[in-house]
Amino acid sequence: MRPRLAELAAADPECTAFGVSRHRYQLGPALSESEVAAFEQSYGITLPAEYREFVRRVGNGGAGPCYGLYQLDGAELVEQNREDWLRPEHFATPFPHTEFWNPNSPELTMTDDEYFDPKWDTGSIIIDHYGCGHFYRLIVTGPARGQVWFDGRASDEGLTPGPDFTTWYLDWLNKDR
Repeated sequence: MRPRLAELAAADPECTAFGVSRHRYQLGPALSESEVAAFEQSYGITLPAEYREFVRRVGNGGAGPCYGLYQLDGAELVEQNREDWLRPEHFATPFPHTEFWNPNSPELTMTDDEYFDPKWDTGSIIIDHYGCGHFYRLIVTGPARGQVWFDGRASDEGLTPGPDFTTWYLDWLNKDR
């Protein structure tokens, strides 16, 4: 992964690709085993193996799709999106979806309070900022554990399932620019 990041940086020295000005093709330092274990213990979860290995061996935050990866502790998130970190049970409660979810349609519409209720995204950690209030979420508990889901609720696009973390990340690294 690091050699491919170096290739991307060399091909885009001005960091003009979408979102790259934030991470500049750089990853944050990898976490120690004790740092990852402390996070897991604090929230009563075990991170999916692929993501756990990524933050342990590759990097914690930085280069990634769109505006890049957030650090595991969510420190870079704006306050309203960091509320999940203040509710320890949020991550340990299983993610409630296994397929696309969007109840906002012409036939049925939820209020904003209902649509953005934390019960719809339990068991997930925001790992990446897509932009315009959209995020990618890593599912850490429940049947979809290990998948990266797109959270497009900011524009009524619902929650969309995606691949496992490694596939998601490699798709970004290897896409044509």
